[in-house]
Amino acid sequence: MSLIGFRREDDEIEYLEEVAYSEEHLEDDLHEVIHSDPRLVMGTLTTRENVILGSKPQLPTGKEPDLLVCDKRGTLTTIEFKRDRSPRSAVTQLFDYASSVARLDQDEFFDLTDYESLTELYEAFDRGEDAEFDIDDFEREFTEGVESPQLMLVAYTITDDVRRMTRWLRDAHDLKINCVEFDYYEKDNAEMFVPTIIGADETQEIKEREESPKRQMYRRFFGEVLGRFKDELSGVTSKSAGGDSWLTIPTGHTDVELVWHFKGDPGDKELHVVMNFQFDDRKRNEELLETVLSSIDNRSLDVPEEIHSEEYGSSGYTRLFIGREVGRLDDALDDEELKAWGVDRMAEFHEQLTPVLDEELR
Repeated sequence: MSLIGFRREDDEIEYLEEVAYSEEHLEDDLHEVIHSDPRLVMGTLTTRENVILGSKPQLPTGKEPDLLVCDKRGTLTTIEFKRDRSPRSAVTQLFDYASSVARLDQDEFFDLTDYESLTELYEAFDRGEDAEFDIDDFEREFTEGVESPQLMLVAYTITDDVRRMTRWLRDAHDLKINCVEFDYYEKDNAEMFVPTIIGADETQEIKEREESPKRQMYRRFFGEVLGRFKDELSGVTSKSAGGDSWLTIPTGHTDVELVWHFKGDPGDKELHVVMNFQFDDRKRNEELLETVLSSIDNRSLDVPEEIHSEEYGSSGYTRLFIGREVGRLDDALDDEELKAWGVDRMAEFHEQLTPVLDEELR
């Protein structure tokens, strides 16, 4: 029996006690929890936005996968839930679902989902920081995902035999299959789900081997820059570089982030160092942007470039940023001055601007 303690403002520590989820809940309850917010199980595999494509859609075989999930890059994940222990037959179920989905053409697939077309699905995501990933890129990733989706088994306890089977499938056959085991805590009216993704590192390695040359270049560039940043400001982030055209650095506040971001056409790119304000409240984003901009002169920010600011996306988000010309992406890989610039400016933003956020948002 384990406990999670949390401290309130009066310094009193309260505890949530781990209990067996299956004693009081049905499988449908777990289904509903994940359906309401798939980040609970998808968060370790991708930091991108996810949407539910369908809940128990009926495949031509008559079988019904618990959830179909898609992220903003078109990656498809098929999820199966077991409220208690994970039987080996659940892995076979996932194979059955994947083989059935792979037989569908695009129109047949969308007949099973809550979306009418690929275009509607593509437009369901906010493309603010991902504008260069166009619908053709999305369709390519999505088509590959239908042919070979990620598979996920979620259960209160993942048994040893299932762990062994899924590890072998990842290692020997490059199958993107993961298990999610969760601890469940409750006290009074409070519940806490603590998920553990099993096999996330191996799945990431499989994805990296499948990446396009462009994504490999992004991963290589940001890997070098991120490593230098960690040397300069240790303890700020533990994340690793991905194959996207941007990489976020935490500020300590959920709705504000720092970002390195390549912008522009393939032969005319710029590298931006950005601070994004992404509250649901448009006015709050505008006010916080103005507060941070006003503080810059007082803090003697060591950034000689012009600082730009703007509203972006359709959700009322705001940002400030500086930029440096790059040219072609492969030029950036050999540009040591660019890498040093990116690290120095990001470190300056983090050291000088996050204290302003702490003051405003504490």
